[in-house]
Amino acid sequence: MKEIIKKSFLLGLGAATLTKNQAEKIVKGLVSRNAITIKEGKEMLKRVTKVTKNEGSRVKRLAEKETKRVAGKLGGVSKTHIAKVKKKLKSIDKELSSKGKNTLRKIMKELSR
Repeated sequence: MKEIIKKSFLLGLGAATLTKNQAEKIVKGLVSRNAITIKEGKEMLKRVTKVTKNEGSRVKRLAEKETKRVAGKLGGVSKTHIAKVKKKLKSIDKELSSKGKNTLRKIMKELSR
């Protein structure tokens, strides 16, 4: 699921970048035809960059919101919960290993008689 969201986010950023590149080409074309000045072209690109950045932030917020929504539906667990479960499993593993060694010793004693 994370991969789908990651790809969606990157797609949004790619679209934003494409828009910026297209804007640069258009502005260069306008400047070369003397339709606008270089200064006006730079201002246009600044505005496009700002809008693109804002759009990227908006896409990121939407992706995060969707991630949380999907995780909630799937019963997602937090990193803290996963850490607690790992710690508990290590404890159980250690305890079982200890009991297994004790049991093995008892069996070995019984066999050596």
